[in-house]
Amino acid sequence: MQLPDPFFQIAADVYRQDEFWLGEDPQAVAAVFADDSHYCRAGGRVWAECLEGSRLAGFFDPRLRIDGQPVAYFGYWETDNNRLANAELFHRFESWAAAQGAVTVYGPINGNLYGMNRIRLSAQGDGAQTAPFIGEPYNPDYYPQLLSGLGYQIRYRYYTQINNDPDALVTLLAPLLHQGKAALNGQFRFQPLTGDIWRERLPELYPLTDQMFRGSFGYSSISEQQFIATCGDGFARRLCPHSSVLVTGKHDDIAAYFLVFPDYSPLIRAGQVSADSVNFSDHFDRLTNPRMGVAKTAAVHPDYRRAGLYTLMSMQLSVWGGPYYQRGAAALVREDNPSLSFGRRFISDDQQRVYALYQKNLGTGQDC
Repeated sequence: MQLPDPFFQIAADVYRQDEFWLGEDPQAVAAVFADDSHYCRAGGRVWAECLEGSRLAGFFDPRLRIDGQPVAYFGYWETDNNRLANAELFHRFESWAAAQGAVTVYGPINGNLYGMNRIRLSAQGDGAQTAPFIGEPYNPDYYPQLLSGLGYQIRYRYYTQINNDPDALVTLLAPLLHQGKAALNGQFRFQPLTGDIWRERLPELYPLTDQMFRGSFGYSSISEQQFIATCGDGFARRLCPHSSVLVTGKHDDIAAYFLVFPDYSPLIRAGQVSADSVNFSDHFDRLTNPRMGVAKTAAVHPDYRRAGLYTLMSMQLSVWGGPYYQRGAAALVREDNPSLSFGRRFISDDQQRVYALYQKNLGTGQDC
């Protein structure tokens, strides 16, 4: 479908006075809605409208079920603080979603969980301390109130915890890491996950990543072509080769991985580089202190989930990253994820960011 003419201007207007917004790529966004997009070719249906300074998109994949029910997602939501316009716009979206067969709607989710999703509820700190990193939900502070007023309720909260003393953390974790790895009796190998290794093992990583995340809330599989487009060369170039972790088994099979990215956002906001061209080799040394490493995505093969690999990888990346970063973020962890306890045990909650994913039952308007 063709996006409405004001679609991109609305976002620019909402963040016109915001020095921290990282912008969006109109071509990449428009490609999501094209008739020949991966989403549409796989049977997905899309919807988008604009109204009085607000924009909204809808997504329906007839194969997707959550809690056994067909669902739709809303996403790409940007708006000024206009309750009436949003009430009308969401009414139109919900009518469309119901006509597709959706029982419940969730969001914000830009197409699927590989894209941007959630809104930010709060961020502790001042000024640049609250600036978003790449891939972090970011929005005006009136968004949660607007959604609540439209009958949406929080399905899950998510947390980012920021550590401002990596040296002290390394001192604390190094002996625990040594003990934990020794207890594995050589069953696994821990090595830095570089961009080259990620590229070389991409054919393995596609089915493994799908298997690792299958069954997660709201997850829908994507094609290998989509995975390569989303997580291929550009993705690999942004990885931190010093602190990202790859764990392999005795036969060099991939048991787990944990991805770390430098927070490149200061360079993007300064106009030195675009989000789609930033890379570690060219831009890491341009980052000024305090540099922040963002531990964002972790996956453990189902066969090894009782081996304690997530905790050991968290320790390992902290130890490896200590010399390179002055701040570290354990990013976007869901409230019911047991791994959240690691951050709460070892990282002060003095600087924490909170996000939410919302839902609404189309039959009653109540949380299901």
